[in-house]
Amino acid sequence: MCSIGLAVGITAFAGSAMTAVGQHQSQQAAVARSNAIAQQDYQRQLQIAAQKSQKDSEVFKAEQDAQTAALNNYYATISRNQAEENRATTANQQSLRETEKAAMFKSQTAIRSAIQAQGQVLAKGGAGQSTLLAALDADRELGFELAQIEETVYDKSLATAVSQEGIYLDRGAADASAWNNIPANPMAPSATLLPVKPIKARGPSGLALAGNLVSSAASAYGTGYSLDNP
Repeated sequence: MCSIGLAVGITAFAGSAMTAVGQHQSQQAAVARSNAIAQQDYQRQLQIAAQKSQKDSEVFKAEQDAQTAALNNYYATISRNQAEENRATTANQQSLRETEKAAMFKSQTAIRSAIQAQGQVLAKGGAGQSTLLAALDADRELGFELAQIEETVYDKSLATAVSQEGIYLDRGAADASAWNNIPANPMAPSATLLPVKPIKARGPSGLALAGNLVSSAASAYGTGYSLDNP
């Protein structure tokens, strides 16, 4: 038959061993759960970082495309502005030339009329002061008409110069407005910071469990021995 001390020792050892194993397993489970949570959080942060990087890249690409389109539109606008300046300049100069041509015809007509008037005076065969005054009057009238024609051309030349300056100013303003509509150069997105990879926590050592079991066995043996040997 098994002695009382041996039975008590075995029972004590069984209880201590179960407690040690249970604590060991509980600690292992807690560490494993903590590691799993840390790994899941790390994966989630990686996914968030990847999504942010993808979104930043898409935004940057869209900004690049928008600037390229704006530049193309700018160059097209500059070309249209140049064409409009050329058209307005041509029309402005054409108007001046027409005025100068009309002035030339008026001058020729006035000179011809003055010559005819002087011819008529001379044809009458008169002499004396009245004939001279009539001839001088024709010259004076011609001078007045030529001066008026010259003044018209001069005024038209000034108006043409002012108009041309306005054409240049309008061209400059249109070009500046087109330039101001170009968006700023997009900046390349900075590198997305990746999360720090978690360090896997280590569970309780198996040697510690073995040590606890040995201690429990020794304690149980001591208890049984003391009971069998009072």
